[in-house]
Amino acid sequence: MVRTIASKKVSTRMGTLARICRYISKNWPLFLVSAVCMLVSIIVSVQIPLLTRAAIDNVIAPLAEGNLDIEPGKSMLLVLMLEIIGLTVVVGLFSFIRRYANTYFSQKVVYDIRNDVFASLQNQSFAFYDKTHTGQLLSKVTTDMDRIRRFLGFQLTFLMSSILLLVVALYTMFSINTMLTLFLLPIMPCIFATFYSFGKKIRPLFTQIREQYGSLTSVLHEDIAGIRVVRAFAQEDFERKKFASKNDKYFQTTLASAKIRAFHIPLVGFLIGLGTIIIFWYGGFEVITGTLTIGDLVAFNAFLAMLVMPMRFFGMFISGYHLTMAAGDRIFQVMDAEAEITEKSDALTIPKLKGHVKFEKVSFSYQKGKPILDNITFDAKPGETVALLGATGSGKSTIIRLIPRFYDVSSGKITIDDYDVRDVKLKSLRKQIGIVAQETFLFSMTIKENIAYGKPEAKMDEIVAAAKAARAHEFISSLPRGYDSRVGERGVTLSGGQRQRIAIARALLMNPRILVLDDSTSSVDVETEYEIQQALQVLLKNRTAFMITQRVSTIRNADKIIVLEEGEIVEEGTHETLIAKKGAYYQIYETLYETQKPIVEAEPERASSEQEETKQ
Repeated sequence: MVRTIASKKVSTRMGTLARICRYISKNWPLFLVSAVCMLVSIIVSVQIPLLTRAAIDNVIAPLAEGNLDIEPGKSMLLVLMLEIIGLTVVVGLFSFIRRYANTYFSQKVVYDIRNDVFASLQNQSFAFYDKTHTGQLLSKVTTDMDRIRRFLGFQLTFLMSSILLLVVALYTMFSINTMLTLFLLPIMPCIFATFYSFGKKIRPLFTQIREQYGSLTSVLHEDIAGIRVVRAFAQEDFERKKFASKNDKYFQTTLASAKIRAFHIPLVGFLIGLGTIIIFWYGGFEVITGTLTIGDLVAFNAFLAMLVMPMRFFGMFISGYHLTMAAGDRIFQVMDAEAEITEKSDALTIPKLKGHVKFEKVSFSYQKGKPILDNITFDAKPGETVALLGATGSGKSTIIRLIPRFYDVSSGKITIDDYDVRDVKLKSLRKQIGIVAQETFLFSMTIKENIAYGKPEAKMDEIVAAAKAARAHEFISSLPRGYDSRVGERGVTLSGGQRQRIAIARALLMNPRILVLDDSTSSVDVETEYEIQQALQVLLKNRTAFMITQRVSTIRNADKIIVLEEGEIVEEGTHETLIAKKGAYYQIYETLYETQKPIVEAEPERASSEQEETKQ
């Protein structure tokens, strides 16, 4: 069992690495440029200690012993120094090209992955977002993505250069003195064993750190988005404690990883220091006995110094690799998440709709065993306005979410003009359905861009006409920059009523055959609500509309009223027929009428005064 789990983990890791490599293969020319520059810079850099050896053995030592004249010695030393400077410049030049190409390469790979992740998020069903925290998604698209960038941009190429440098340096060291190199070799397995132990212990902590960071981000995002609610209910202390709890877990896990790092990394440093001691102990005797020159000893020590960074890096690479694979796993989980709402291979492009909507024995549940709708059947003919009434949780919002196929029915079917919504292309369906949600969302763009969001090619006069129809033109024109005024994040610079009217204008600009209004006038004042209703009376003609509302005037003007209780239709009909029954609708209407009586009674007077003004 343990072996099976371990093999699955290895398989997952290899799968993640293989997928990252596929992105690398798309940008292989940049990677090749980086690799060639790395090869050249390493080969050249290895020559510098050899030139240093030549300077000591062929110039400095003979000069000190009086075996070489000063003037020729100076000339030889100058030439060697110029060669060292030239090689240093070459190394610097190729290192610059390598770093630039590698940065370009790593950024391009992550650019491609990021685009694919965002495309996957755009294609995901509503159910995916119902189950996933926003903070976790943000962490995956930002922090995890940056983790991969750093791995490709630094650690992967540094691993290659470290291996290459290790091979070249060891080969050169063997050529200088085989016995001294053999004395150093036993230290290598100790260093690798230390790195292996480090990676084995740190790996599970890295996964915890990523998950806990995502949870921390989720709490932070939620609190920022809901700061007004937090302040309104004086729950600052509660939110601080909640955040502190998540923060403490993150802190403790990172501290545990720091302890592991604090033990293993210095241990590696100690082993490397031990190698330096061996060089000067054994090499010193070799110099004394005359079997090794001072230049050889200096060059040997220089090569060991060159190996210090590669050997230390292996520990960094092991931890970085596992962290990157964990980040890759999380990213590819998003990309691989199967969208619950998909198009059939032979899906039809639906023609211009008339708006005949049928629900035939429709049942639906967000979670198995917890039905929200049960055996819903009704028929909305083209041009009819259907009002949906019922208590919270009765299924009103679920019905209107099923029409544009945000979710699929559990059983039964929904047809529009006799097309099953599951048989048509989503874009062709949703382009003909205008939606104004209860919670209005505006983008951080200009008002003009927000209104034209569903129809970017719309001309200015079309945008203005939609705004006028939604009774938004007057307040928009009063703004300093008019339609070019930018709204804040989620439209916070506008009032609830203003946001709602812009959302209505956005839906109306698409000239949809089906209009869905989810309590779309709940955030406006009485005067604004009346103006919108007057506009909707004209705009709803020849459109099929579904309205969730508590406004008495809207309900009684509907062609059909559907009353829901616990996911079932309990009454259906016109205002007059349902009032006559004196059933569920009668009780709801009476309650609403009593609370809205002053408004309802004032409407005829307001209408008559408007007619007189029109005549004048």
